Amino acid sequence: MQEMAAGGASADLRFLKDYVLCHGTAPRHAATYSRGTFPEDEDFSMGAWKEGFRIKILDINEDDMTFDMSGLDVSIANALRRLLLSEVPTVAIEKVFITNNNGVLRDELLAHRLGLIPIKVDPSSFAFPSVATKGATYGSELNPDEVLKFQLKVKCMREAGAGRDQEPINSKVFSKQLEWVPIGDQEERFVNDRPEPVHRDILITRLRPGQEIDLTMHCHKGNNCGERGHAKWSPVATAWYRLLPRIDIVEEVEGEDAEALVQKCPMGCFDMEDLGNDGRRAVVSDKYRDCTLCRECVREPRFSQKVRLARKKDHFIYKIESTGIIRPADLFKQAVQTLHAKASMLLQEVEDLEGQALVDAQADDMEES
Repeated sequence: MQEMAAGGASADLRFLKDYVLCHGTAPRHAATYSRGTFPEDEDFSMGAWKEGFRIKILDINEDDMTFDMSGLDVSIANALRRLLLSEVPTVAIEKVFITNNNGVLRDELLAHRLGLIPIKVDPSSFAFPSVATKGATYGSELNPDEVLKFQLKVKCMREAGAGRDQEPINSKVFSKQLEWVPIGDQEERFVNDRPEPVHRDILITRLRPGQEIDLTMHCHKGNNCGERGHAKWSPVATAWYRLLPRIDIVEEVEGEDAEALVQKCPMGCFDMEDLGNDGRRAVVSDKYRDCTLCRECVREPRFSQKVRLARKKDHFIYKIESTGIIRPADLFKQAVQTLHAKASMLLQEVEDLEGQALVDAQADDMEES
């Protein structure tokens, strides 16, 4: 470790503040440090933080988005991930009223499979279900602002004159066979964007000739948190991040050792550089971002002191995989808005407590006087 420079931390210590070391069997120095830990740290400034915060979109389409997010504490990055998984609402099948099901799949299993089918509809067009909606039964009058209704009526049969080796009609039941039943003014509201399953080819069950299914479904708005939370309302297949890798060759690796090091990395994070006179050395390639932290390059003693693996503590490679209901960019915006709303509510609660504490203190002073 280098000696402490006058008025500031050593270069090695500064490195440990910004990076997680990834040698051995576990990461080291993974803790994040608050501003003021180091002598040269400046007081927090929102303007300076805004200047340092960056988002760069690397790849985006209708279902997936990959982007870099840097200059942010891991607690905020993880909070956004958790909000994406659990608190951004969608509309999903909540109730299944089965009139007839004599297929091989039992009623509860069939209802469970139906509930996990993502429904393509704008959640902002609906309100969260009221007590009356939650208690609605098969024949209840439904609120068009809270309920979306589907039905599934299918019967398996053989075509006239068909042989036994020919596949019967409706032997496979797919999500495309779910039929939307408009309630109230929903026909006009969704005339240009009819509610339907995101994917039309999801296999629900299989039937044999003579078997049939007749059921009605109610869809409610919800999310994946609280006592009534369920994964079927999660708008993402997954949302995850990893820290930006950093690979340093701190001592030259040449000749046969260099070739061995290049061969050890399955992601191609190392390359060879010619030095002339038949000399070659290992260098870090432009694929360093693909590092999966397998540690193959540092397991052998001859490399463990020459290669340094690290991860940037405040630089996140973020991946959002949508279920197809909401575009990933819109999902991220909603997660940020939800976090902002929670922070504002907490701030208001603190201000209310401070105000109440002041009132109580004044009351105590008046009693004493």
